[in-house]
Order: sequence, then structure tokens, then C-alpha cells
Amino acid sequence: MKYSKSEFLDYIAENDVKFVKLTFCDFLGRQRNISVLSSQLDDAFENGVAIDSAAMTGVGGIDLKLIPVSSLLSVLPWRPHAGRVVSVFCNIANLDGTPFVCDPMVMLENQVKKLGALGLKAQVATECEFYVFKDDDGIKELIPFDTADYCACAPFDKCENLRRDVIVSMEDMGLKPISSHHERGMGQNEIDFESAEPSAAARNFIMFKTAVKNVCALNGTWASFMPKPVKGMPGSGLHLSVTLSGKNADAASAAFAEGVMRRYKEITCFANPTLNSYSRLKKNYKISYGVNRGAALRRFGDTVIQLRTPDSTCNIFTVLALVFAAGREGIENNYKLREPDTGDDFIFDSPDEAIAFAEKSEWLRNNIDGVFDDVLGSMRARLAAEKECKTERELFDFHLDI
Repeated sequence: MKYSKSEFLDYIAENDVKFVKLTFCDFLGRQRNISVLSSQLDDAFENGVAIDSAAMTGVGGIDLKLIPVSSLLSVLPWRPHAGRVVSVFCNIANLDGTPFVCDPMVMLENQVKKLGALGLKAQVATECEFYVFKDDDGIKELIPFDTADYCACAPFDKCENLRRDVIVSMEDMGLKPISSHHERGMGQNEIDFESAEPSAAARNFIMFKTAVKNVCALNGTWASFMPKPVKGMPGSGLHLSVTLSGKNADAASAAFAEGVMRRYKEITCFANPTLNSYSRLKKNYKISYGVNRGAALRRFGDTVIQLRTPDSTCNIFTVLALVFAAGREGIENNYKLREPDTGDDFIFDSPDEAIAFAEKSEWLRNNIDGVFDDVLGSMRARLAAEKECKTERELFDFHLDI
């Protein structure tokens, strides 16, 4: 249910909600929260809640505030029912209440509006893979929760009950998963979502990661969204499927796909921002489209394209905003879609290569206006910290907050 402000406040009063987590996403894609007492919520709606702008990454010195969006309420079912805790996504605003143009949610919404001006609507579906490991205190080695493989059944698939608990929790939060199964790796899982409006799909993904991590922690396990948590095991990706509808959707989808592929290398450092991301990529994907699983992009029918290279360490709002900007460029310039399964251009070998390529892009600079250099600088700082990890366990612990 989408709540108005008054309905939101009524829900808080009627359901013994004690704390409200004001939720936003920083430029590195991490969920961030400020908790306020429910008694302070009316003031938060009216005046916003100030945040340290440096928390947004690269925007230090700018005065910003969070403004709750009443329609974006999520119950946190793993928290106590007495003195409940809920989450509400917030817009990031300037002190005068105007939208902060570099808010990743605003960036995506603006791109969707520009696509709408062409007579087109978009829906996004996500397919997300993750690993579950045993939580054995003091043990340096990562131990997968089971030894099952693709689409295995219980009792070999020991993650079955965990996925069920995650899905039930997500339904309680108002999210809409459609399927789940065990993936190829030991302890590896996949949960898929139905298509949703782009901003909703991105928010659902952020809350999905939170649900998985919390449910696993309650069950004595660790969930990891690392692209390649263990050497020799399959990597975990975040597949993004975009469906266009509206004016000349078939032709528009083809031009959209070509536009994305022409900007694919520029988008890569945002879709795959960590050092560990490239342990998964390793020349496994060509910048082409087709049915080949080695293609960075696949098409299903005439109106659905799927990006296969992104992973869950990305800021999904920023990635989708850039994908829509590239696709719209393709539509506006009537790009002709290349032949399927052609081209030998591979994704980069390292994040340093990807960032160096992106740094030269005026197109990226125009689409991430004002904070482009700072965002790339923050990426480099995180990469430097990641490179300091000497063992698989250290790298795993580094990624727990991602």
C-alpha cells in the first residue's frame, strides 16, 4: 500500500512503531540510515533531517537534508513487534527543500522522465545472486552453507528454508519476489523480482539486500553479495532486464540496446566498481548482444533487453540512470542495432582501467554533473582499501557493508 503522509502517521501510531529509519543510498551504493523516534516524524516530514553531506560521498561542504517519502514505507519484520521499527526511503534535498540534483534517486527519476517525453515507459526486473556462508567465529576460512548445485532440492539444498524466510520477510515489507533457486556454487542462491517502475525496482533491490543479510544473521549465517567471494567458485551477478512499452516500442528497444552498448565501457566502472568485480568478469563478457551467455547484453523478444555484467556492489540507481541515458541517446539518434554475437571487445581487466576510461568521458561528466570527479575519487579510495586485503576472509569482511 502507498501511504499518504496522514496515513503514514496513522500507521505509526496504530502499530506501536517506536523508531523510523530514514533511509537513503550513498554514491557508492550503500544503504544508509538515520533513526528518529516516531514522535519526531511529523517534524521530519515538515522540515527534513540534516545529514553530513560527506556521507553522500564527494559532496562535503554542501548542506543537505533528508525528507521522508510517505509512500515508500517498509516494515522491518525481523525487528521486535513491540516498539516496532520501520524504514522509509527519503529524498535528499537542499536546505531550501529543493531536490538535490545529485541524489541518485533523483538522477534516475529524471532519466525516466526524459524517456517518457519520447512516449516510452520502462519496467525493470532484477535477478540477484548471493552466497551464504557458515558463521563460525574465529575460523579464517569461508565455509559455504551447503554443497548443493544448480536447482538442487532439499535436503542437499540447505539454503531452501533461508530463501523461504527471506521471501516471506520481503512480502511483509511490500516487495514482490517471483522465484528463487539454488545456483551453481556451493551455498549460492538466486532470487528474482517481478518487473517494476525503475525507481521502485532500485529501491526494492536495496531493501532486498538488507532483508537477506538480516535473515541470514538471525539464522547463524553470513550472506555475501561479493561478485567472486571464493576462488574457483561461480561469480554472483545482478542481471537487469529493461522492458520498453509505448510509442514504436520495438524499434525503440533496438535503438536503446545499441545506445547502451556504445556507452557500455563508460558505464562499466559504475556497474562493476570493486576490485573483486573483475575477478568475476575476467574477459568472460564481450560487448555484444545475443543468446550467448558471454554477451554483455541479451535480448528477449522485441522489447526486453538484459544487462548481464553488473554486480551487487554497484549503486543501482546510478547504473540504471546511466543505462537509460545511453538508451535514450540511441533512440534519439536512431541507432541501428548491430548484428548479434559480433564484436571482440571485452570488458576491462581491472577497475583502474575502467575508471581511467570513464574519466575521459564528457558524456559521463554531463550525466553526473557536479560530483563526477569526487565520485571517481571515492571509488579510487575504496579500491585502495580493498587492495590492502590479504586473505579471502579479509576481503569478505571488507565487503560486508556493500
